[in-house]
Amino acid sequence: MSGHWEPIVMQVWDTVVTPCDCCGQVVARRQWVVELEEGERRFCGPDCEQLYRSYVVPARAAAPGASGASKG
Repeated sequence: MSGHWEPIVMQVWDTVVTPCDCCGQVVARRQWVVELEEGERRFCGPDCEQLYRSYVVPARAAAPGASGASKG
């Protein structure tokens, strides 16, 4: 895996939450940041990066209309 940990710096009054791009869990203190073909992704840890690469990416590629062509 080629990611790195990045701290999440927030102020007490901030209301923005940072979800994991794989499981959706709210990430509070630090996030695992990875550069993929489709851009930067943020995960709650290396395990979610591995799950994203092994399940989510292939599932999206196999989905109907995954070629990126717009309808209409």
